[in-house]
Amino acid sequence: MQVDRAEFLRYLGWRGQETDELLLANLDDAAKRCLDAASPRMVARRFALGKNLELAGTGFILEGQDIRAHLAGCSEVYLFAATLGIAAERELAKLSARGAYEALLFDTACSCAIESYCDDICDDLQKSCGKRLLPRFSCGYGDFPLEAQRDICRLLRTDTAIGLCCDESCLLTPRKSVTAVVGITDEAPSPTAKRTCGSCAACRHTGCAFRRKDQ
Repeated sequence: MQVDRAEFLRYLGWRGQETDELLLANLDDAAKRCLDAASPRMVARRFALGKNLELAGTGFILEGQDIRAHLAGCSEVYLFAATLGIAAERELAKLSARGAYEALLFDTACSCAIESYCDDICDDLQKSCGKRLLPRFSCGYGDFPLEAQRDICRLLRTDTAIGLCCDESCLLTPRKSVTAVVGITDEAPSPTAKRTCGSCAACRHTGCAFRRKDQ
């Protein structure tokens, strides 16, 4: 897990503008503060996938045309959940009480960190799977409902496994957390294939101002 400076600037909306030493020092300070506060944890499970996108033996159906199209041809999926932990949440609350600028940089650094952590998780799943994985697909992408987060958290028992809870509004606590579905293809992984674990790889909004340039 890391907070890449280029990713940090992308999240802040930078598009080739000039930066100065003070800004870069502030970014580095926020990144260090984030990584010091974070206690990343994850949980993942592999499920067989039925024709109607039901996870075998669970009664949970992956709803939406977008995820149906994304998982076309897959007979298995991973569900995973990841969080930076509650300490990062508390640090953000402290910084917010002191001022908006520090809080914004810390919050953005944490967003970069959780995405980086999810990329690492997908890389680890790919190494152990033996089959090519699709980019992760999270609740709220396209028409895949946010409500599915409740079922993912229930099936993974995230509350006891990693201290991650989903409330009645289907929002996650701690806030810097992610749930996702990763399709497992029937193809062998290619050692030369471009990394496609990042969330942008699963998104159809190619004109998004925050899209990674390599996806």
